[in-house]
Amino acid sequence: TMVPPIMALSGKYLLYVTTDLNISRSAFTLANTVLQSLGIFLSPLVSRRLAEGNLRRIQTLSVLGYCISYFSYSLATRPLHLYVSAFALGIFYLNATLIPVSMVVTNWFSKHRGLAMSLAMAGIGVGGTIFSPLLTFLLENYGWRSAYRIMSLVILGLALPAALFLIRKKPEDMGLRPLGADDGPLGGQNKAETGTSMQISFEQARLRPFFWLLLAGMLTNGLINAGALGHFPPAIQESHGAVIQATVISLYSSVSIGGKLLLGWINDRFGVLLTEKERSDLATLIYYPTEKLAL
Repeated sequence: TMVPPIMALSGKYLLYVTTDLNISRSAFTLANTVLQSLGIFLSPLVSRRLAEGNLRRIQTLSVLGYCISYFSYSLATRPLHLYVSAFALGIFYLNATLIPVSMVVTNWFSKHRGLAMSLAMAGIGVGGTIFSPLLTFLLENYGWRSAYRIMSLVILGLALPAALFLIRKKPEDMGLRPLGADDGPLGGQNKAETGTSMQISFEQARLRPFFWLLLAGMLTNGLINAGALGHFPPAIQESHGAVIQATVISLYSSVSIGGKLLLGWINDRFGVLLTEKERSDLATLIYYPTEKLAL
């Protein structure tokens, strides 16, 4: 409920807001840039705070802050108002969505963790599939200001009860153990995968190519995803109308559901497959970074 309005659906407002406020399209999209950029600087701080603090309380307050910030878009009369709302929304978005969900899944699942994470992330596709036609109906019949307000109330009604009554940071909070915790390391997954599971500090990671390759991959994926979702909704609407645009976004979102579930199963089934020598070299490389190895 909280990720699709930021990622898949934010571009649906573009034509309506820019026409009504008589501002450029780049002025509108800059608001989403402000929101997304906060993740670069705040994610480490948010992760540490969620790990050490009361996740349910933080997430509940963040859901409330998210909905108020999203509602505040409807009050904008010039671009500066959009940027202030985006800044506030970005802070609450980080505290309420992907980071806490990832923590909860990691804490609750030793076995089938990849599938569990895929199921959680597949919810983003479900939300986009359902909300796309709903938001189009609201924009076409009630205008963009009312659409922001109604969507914020819909999100509040769905997300707040989950944060209050369903989410638990750790299974130990309910007298339980993670799924597969009694099956050995990482829920008894294959030997190749468990052999590469090790703690590594940031200082060790930042000296290694895999760390920067991972960041480069995340950056590229963000450019592709955010760029496409930010621009093709208004382009399709101008060419083919709001109904076709809503259908395309729903299809885009629904395809991602199957893709995420498939990748989760592949991760659980095969893991990271290394030979004995590769595993030994990897361990040496991590724990003794000054030693030169030909990998």
